Amino acid sequence: MKKEKRLKGIPAFSGIAIGKVFILERESDLFIPVHKISKENVKKEIVRYRQSLEKTKHELSSTKERILKSLGKSHAELVDAYIKILDDRLFTHDVIRMIEEEHCTAEYSVSHALNKIIQMFERSNDDYFRGRIIDMKDVGKKLLRNLLEKKRKSIEKITSRHIVIAATLDPHDVILLKERNCAGFILEAGTKTSHVALIAQGLGVVSIVGLKDITNEEIDDEDDIIIDGYQGIVILHPTKETINEYLKKYEIITKEKEEFINLKKSRAETRDGHKIDLLCNIDLPKEVEKVIESSAEGIGLFRTEYQYIYRENLPTEDELYEDYNFIAQKIYPHSVVIRTFDIGADKLSELGLEGVVKEKVPSLGLRGVRLALKYPDVFKTQIKAILRASKKGNVKIMFPMVTKAEEIDEIKKIVQQAKHELKERKIEFDNNIPLGVMIETPSAALTCDIIVKKVDFISLGTNDLIQYTLAVDRFNENVADLFDPLHPSVLKLIKHVVDVAHKENRTVSICGEIAADPMFTKILIGLGIDELSVPPAVVLKIKKNIRSINYHEAKELVGEILSCESSEEIKEIIEREK
Repeated sequence: MKKEKRLKGIPAFSGIAIGKVFILERESDLFIPVHKISKENVKKEIVRYRQSLEKTKHELSSTKERILKSLGKSHAELVDAYIKILDDRLFTHDVIRMIEEEHCTAEYSVSHALNKIIQMFERSNDDYFRGRIIDMKDVGKKLLRNLLEKKRKSIEKITSRHIVIAATLDPHDVILLKERNCAGFILEAGTKTSHVALIAQGLGVVSIVGLKDITNEEIDDEDDIIIDGYQGIVILHPTKETINEYLKKYEIITKEKEEFINLKKSRAETRDGHKIDLLCNIDLPKEVEKVIESSAEGIGLFRTEYQYIYRENLPTEDELYEDYNFIAQKIYPHSVVIRTFDIGADKLSELGLEGVVKEKVPSLGLRGVRLALKYPDVFKTQIKAILRASKKGNVKIMFPMVTKAEEIDEIKKIVQQAKHELKERKIEFDNNIPLGVMIETPSAALTCDIIVKKVDFISLGTNDLIQYTLAVDRFNENVADLFDPLHPSVLKLIKHVVDVAHKENRTVSICGEIAADPMFTKILIGLGIDELSVPPAVVLKIKKNIRSINYHEAKELVGEILSCESSEEIKEIIEREK
């Protein structure tokens, strides 16, 4: 009898699914050996590549039409990113070069060209760009299947009791799984922001991604399996006791969802009346609908990195403005905080900018505000677009990766230049638009007494703050377990920033992952955080948590926690409080 085994992945869409395994495709199914062709067959191989390329693009176009009908234009546009990968001239040039010069098969050449792009994205420390890696793998496998003329198992065999396991899926697959009422799916690769994850979120399919080597586990079709999409846990071969435990959890969650509906009209405040502003983080304009539906009080973080990838040139001011204005209009009268681009220099070099040096450690290199100040014209274009969207007075600008106060002075000069240019063009904007910064490094946290006087608000980017404080790459499997939000140094830095900001009457928000984790809600409130910015899907859960907390008790709890010498002591206190 197979033993119960628990594995940890990344929840793409939360929920609980209990069912039977259906292995759609294992990672090894598309193994590409190095294979050479004769010089005489080079032209035939190029023709074969181009035919498969066109077939794949045609399939994706059909997928787009289906997504358009079932999810609308905003989701359908995600497929365009897949087509753009296949249309990329550098990608096709690299494939054909390998066929012509090295006499490699089309399959091997495609695999090699895609891996080059994937390695480039892996150097990024940004969640959004890492999310694009799975997109590369998805479209690559689709193209390779057509080249190899290999077919997977038929999705038609999937039923409502099945949980699908695969190396990757594409958006069309997810739609088919939804149509089959599939209980859920698990993928080897991916992040919350990969396109497959976004489609799953839009369709409401319980799913976990980034579960490395899941297809190589000791599992077979029709084995029992459970997905806990709230914790990112997959349970293989669950015992009867485990199955019964999760059936009870499912019943409780169903009742909770009914309670959440009643919470939409309630304020996010503690039992003793302390108000917390509950906002949302979004990555794409289409997500604004989810924000409105969630009952959040605005958008605390709109990431703009998506506008700078999968393209051959820089976005124009009008292109940027169109998205910003759409969000500002939709969310009105609530506000939106638009964060300027937080990308590595390698991304701008792909858009034609010269003088960009390849970096070995992008997370410690030219990114965020450093990059913006090096290329002020690119930065100013984005600022002008944001200003144009601010005419109703509900837009704020936030600058990432500020490490010293002098950077804010330089930023403000560029903002003034942008305002002056718009005035000359007689374009309306909010002349008093609030400016804020993200505190993401120890240097910024420790000098926030200087920084806070130069801005209107502060946002703590705890993902990076924890990483830089503890010298831990959260994407590195060897040290990921050392990424500890409860480390005393992290909590003391947060408290220091809050205290300093409040002395200057500035609000402090948190937009990192800990804001969305109910385990941290009481601690964050006790630390004095004014705003929590979370994904739309967890707004009501966090609101329920806030309304169960006593503010004065939370402050006392934090007082006790800050006297602890280790995160283990802190965790014991938290367990006691449950």
